[in-house]
Amino acid sequence: MFSESIPTRSDLNQFQNFLVLGGGSSGDSSAKLLTSQGKICILADKFPEKANTSLYSKVLSDNHPQETLEGIDCIIKSPGILPDHPILEEARKKGLPILSEIGLARTFYKGPVIGITGTDGKSTTTALTYHILKSKFPNSKMGGNIGVPFTSFCLEPLDLVVLELSSYQLDDSPNLKLTASAILNLASDHLERHKTMEFYAKAKWKIQNLSDPNHKSFVSPNFLNFLKDKISDHPNLKLIGENQNYFVSLEPNQVHTPNHIYDASKFPLKGKHNLMNLCFAIALCETMGMDWKEIQNGFESFTGLPHRFRKIDSSGFQNQYRNIQFINDSKSTNLHSMLSGISGFKKGDGLFLILGGIPKSEPIDPLIHRWKELESPIWVYGKAAEVWKLELDAVGLPVHYFPDLPSLLVQLKQTIDLELENNENPKNKTLSVIFSPAGASFDLYKNFEERGNHFEDLTKEIFG
Repeated sequence: MFSESIPTRSDLNQFQNFLVLGGGSSGDSSAKLLTSQGKICILADKFPEKANTSLYSKVLSDNHPQETLEGIDCIIKSPGILPDHPILEEARKKGLPILSEIGLARTFYKGPVIGITGTDGKSTTTALTYHILKSKFPNSKMGGNIGVPFTSFCLEPLDLVVLELSSYQLDDSPNLKLTASAILNLASDHLERHKTMEFYAKAKWKIQNLSDPNHKSFVSPNFLNFLKDKISDHPNLKLIGENQNYFVSLEPNQVHTPNHIYDASKFPLKGKHNLMNLCFAIALCETMGMDWKEIQNGFESFTGLPHRFRKIDSSGFQNQYRNIQFINDSKSTNLHSMLSGISGFKKGDGLFLILGGIPKSEPIDPLIHRWKELESPIWVYGKAAEVWKLELDAVGLPVHYFPDLPSLLVQLKQTIDLELENNENPKNKTLSVIFSPAGASFDLYKNFEERGNHFEDLTKEIFG
């Protein structure tokens, strides 16, 4: 049930007892929405003792599938719950409907929705698209995987909604009937859940709605290579990339669409990958009827997201360090994201690259290839220092290992001091300290936000 299309209100009205599988922000938000509609919500969670009990009539451990499902009419699944969870397996045997938090919200919200997904850049592109659209649609909201559950505002009479959608959310959702959608890219990530790149691509592909003649789907051409059933030309499918009608150019920085050539020289975010994000955002905004001047003015005032390749204010640093570029890219949790961020650097650019965290299940070869091109030392802390050590040591280029971030930055300061004292750095050359871990944060931090804040605090303490 609900495998092909979102349910209607009348579908939901026939259910009274809902099991929310997995608490957290999306689960709790779903419970608030359902209880506001007079429904009864029970929570099943791995850590029932941490639950917000005020939202649920009962809180259970998720260890007992048959007992947990007694009297349940419908299940609301949180995105972090694996598809083969015993409760879900038992629910399928019983024929119980299973719905995602995103799908639940779409049942209630009837306005236009833009959805954005991809391995990397989806948060930046979602925020950028929303930022531009706000001038034409002031009564709009942004949510989804970017941190605000859709269910928390789906009852509001909004002009427009912009959603960041992860592969986990899409994998659990039927056709969301989006007004427009974008798939930015695809690289090895989350394979511990999706198992293969094809299954990962299929999850992302659920974002499109090509059966709707009014829907426009913007996709990277490389993404289509991962689909077993190749997609032929479709009037609703627009490709963004080299040799396409939507593309970017460098020197000068421009974004080209069939409607206009945009001057991106004043776009605050640098690098070709950010120009590609901008191209997707512009395409989506054009689809919503925005004038090119509105779009141009909108993206020039965008400042980016916290922890996504953001330059740290060094005005309070000691004089000798004020010209060093300190970049917080803590949101980089895989190699593809990190490599996109440093794509504009070349050999001799004075790069100090800091990696760390828990590496994903992905080949390290692209990192090694890029490292050989740059020939700059890299600095590695945490679990990554153990996981990558053998392969990194085999390269023969300078690499330094540390148990944690504080010890790494103390040593890095000494190295920078030595370079500055020996006049090895020309006055016109900017040194760059790039904190782009390329791994999950959970070895030492609760999340990438805590990790990024710690990096900024440490740089201000050590170089201030």
